[in-house]
Amino acid sequence: MELESQINRSLEDWKLQLVIESVPSAIVIISHEGKIVFLNSQTEKIFGYTKNELIGQSVEILVPERFRSKHSEYRMDFYAKPQARPMGVGRDLFALRKDGTELPVEIGLNPMKIEGGVLVLAAIVDITERKRAELQLRKEKDKAQQYLDVAEVIIIAVNDKEEVTLINHKGCRLLGYEEGEIIGKNWFEHFLPGTVREQTRVVFKELIEGRCEPYKYYENPVLTKSSQIRLIAWHNKTITDEVGNITGTLSSGEDITERRWAEERLRESEERLQAIMDNTTDAVMVYDEDGMVIAMNKEAKRLFCSKNKRELKTMWDVIPPENRADFSSRLKIVKEGSRLLDYETEKLLENGERVPVSVGLINMVEGSGWFIETIRDIGERVRIRNKIIELEKAQIVGKMAEGIAHHMGTPLASMLLRVQMLKEDLSEATEYANCMEKLDSIEKQIFYGQRVMQRLLKFASNPENIRGAEDLSTLLTEAIDIIKPLMNKYGIEIELALDKDLKIWAEGNLLQLVFSDIMMNAVDAMSAGGRLSIIASKANSDEKLEIKISDTGIGVPREVLPLVFEPFFTTKPAGKGTGLGLSVAKRVIQDHGGNISIESREGDGTSILIRLPIYKEERALA
Repeated sequence: MELESQINRSLEDWKLQLVIESVPSAIVIISHEGKIVFLNSQTEKIFGYTKNELIGQSVEILVPERFRSKHSEYRMDFYAKPQARPMGVGRDLFALRKDGTELPVEIGLNPMKIEGGVLVLAAIVDITERKRAELQLRKEKDKAQQYLDVAEVIIIAVNDKEEVTLINHKGCRLLGYEEGEIIGKNWFEHFLPGTVREQTRVVFKELIEGRCEPYKYYENPVLTKSSQIRLIAWHNKTITDEVGNITGTLSSGEDITERRWAEERLRESEERLQAIMDNTTDAVMVYDEDGMVIAMNKEAKRLFCSKNKRELKTMWDVIPPENRADFSSRLKIVKEGSRLLDYETEKLLENGERVPVSVGLINMVEGSGWFIETIRDIGERVRIRNKIIELEKAQIVGKMAEGIAHHMGTPLASMLLRVQMLKEDLSEATEYANCMEKLDSIEKQIFYGQRVMQRLLKFASNPENIRGAEDLSTLLTEAIDIIKPLMNKYGIEIELALDKDLKIWAEGNLLQLVFSDIMMNAVDAMSAGGRLSIIASKANSDEKLEIKISDTGIGVPREVLPLVFEPFFTTKPAGKGTGLGLSVAKRVIQDHGGNISIESREGDGTSILIRLPIYKEERALA
């Protein structure tokens, strides 16, 4: 009772008692003999005992059975050197409730000096919830560590002192160190090559100080334990404390060393391939099954691109519309394993011009399935080929002309001789005076036929032309006189509008032959009658004159209009024409420095327009 009185006197300050009762910890005062001499209400609540059940009991009543043998030794050690200290440093402590359950606790010991000696005030804190939270936190941490360790990326945290505070197994394997060899080490000094160390450190410092935003993607090399350099692609995030201060960085990284090496090899390979493609004289295009262009060489870009259209999106843009269906079927055949070699077709340029090309096409069966098309401009080849054809046709024309001259020359000479003989015989017979005019006309026509034969032979043999200043109106008038009988026969009207003083430097008989042949075509197109219009005038400039010969005949069908100047092409029935008229006319006109064109609509007549250089005396002297 004396001890209780002393304790009560020590605690007689009501404020102190209020504090002891209000703390959430159990407060137990123990005597030198280990007896409980005082406890607060929180002790009753935590341990399930009443005050009367604990007062006077040994403090071991609150200690689990397995710890009691050692507890008395610890208590005696404390009394030997009484001073405030935590109990069981470095060990987990447990207390025993009345119902036999254990609870984890923290105990703080403080000595109380009274008249009779020293008491021990033990503050007992129930840390059940804390332990449960710690256990849960540990589980979550272990789970997070497992996630980090199975991740196929490097996870690393670096604090504001540049020290590694976290790294996963992937990071350890990459760097070649154990985790313990990395944690706490300076990241920049130990794990970055010297070439990037200071530069990266500056960026890190700016991040920590909040002077820049974290890089969402950043590449830099790391240095492994074996002194190997690996390139890592990082994604960075800053770590902040509870008040928002930046305390470090958390980064995930992917080793892209092999990928970069492969990309570099691929880039070099592509550059070599592009160099090969660019140094070939053929255009090369690579495109997919839909025709979307994947790659082009310089020659292809030169042909099909311009400043306004630097890239070709689809190869269909260069294929004429009428050829697309045919090319689609050829793509299908090539995809089935065939090859397209030296296929002649046309390609469209950006300005709408068409160029003749030779195409080679293969399909990359393995891999992408892309098509590779080589395109060769064969314009020169086509021109040479057409020139050869023209020469061959000219030779045929020459042989025909020689044959005609040979077979027609003798009959014409014979006819001329007999006409002249008739004129002599009838010159004295006045009753036949009206026949003389007709014989004169026949003689004139035979002379003209002979001249035509001579010119045709000269034209076929392509000799040097004998040219002089010719009056255009005279040449046209004489050509009209030749076909006038036929015009009268078919009831064809003629309209003339011939300017005077239209001089040309030409071979007159040859041009007269051209004009008469064109007029004869017009007459043939108006067998039921019509109107022939001939206009000769200066063009818009002083350099050219124009001759327009128009008829109101049957016209030329649109589909054959482009072919009318081809040798041996004719719209006349068999036996009515050779197909040489307009081809010869074109050659003669071009040989005189001019050009010839045709306009016609089926059923609505035809117009031939000829443009020739105007003769000027100073030009002739030059």
